[in-house]
Amino acid sequence: MILVPKRWCLDKSALLSAQALANTGFAVHALELSKTPRGTDDPSAQEFVAAAQAVRQAAVELRASLGGGKVGAVGAWIGGSVVLLASDGDLDACVAVCPFVHLPQSDSKVLRQPLDAVREANASILAVFGELDGEVPIEDVRALERVLSESPQTDETYTYAGVGHDFFDNEDGNTEYREPAERDLWLRIDRFFQQRVLSK
Repeated sequence: MILVPKRWCLDKSALLSAQALANTGFAVHALELSKTPRGTDDPSAQEFVAAAQAVRQAAVELRASLGGGKVGAVGAWIGGSVVLLASDGDLDACVAVCPFVHLPQSDSKVLRQPLDAVREANASILAVFGELDGEVPIEDVRALERVLSESPQTDETYTYAGVGHDFFDNEDGNTEYREPAERDLWLRIDRFFQQRVLSK
């Protein structure tokens, strides 16, 4: 399993997420795409392209090290956007939690938008959102749902009622954290990967 941190750096939140995946029995490769936390506006279009390529390369290497087993990727926020951008690579399944479907970087000659990238996905995708997300417009959620519903892959979407953009992260001072939703999210992720990655 490839973990793309939500802020691109291996902070405490990313390490806890990696441990949660490992606790369910997955081999986990946590990517460090930056030494410092990044936000949606920070990376350039070229950096997003390089990040998606890093996920594709990690998938190839992880599959080779596992002797040809299935490989998945999971990311949240801009990490989720990167996972969607890389879904056309050598991945069997992708999970994107509260990803930005439209990035502010608008250089279409360099960077496809995540919504456009998933139209060419090879991987099955699970996209998860919070109903009260103030950073990912509900129109973007609906647009991604439409694209995934037209895909030949076995894609899924889920929106948690009554929660915001950061409902899953138990960091100090996070007023959006909702423990029941976070618990259910990890069960949903585990079930999706069990079906798409571990099943024969």
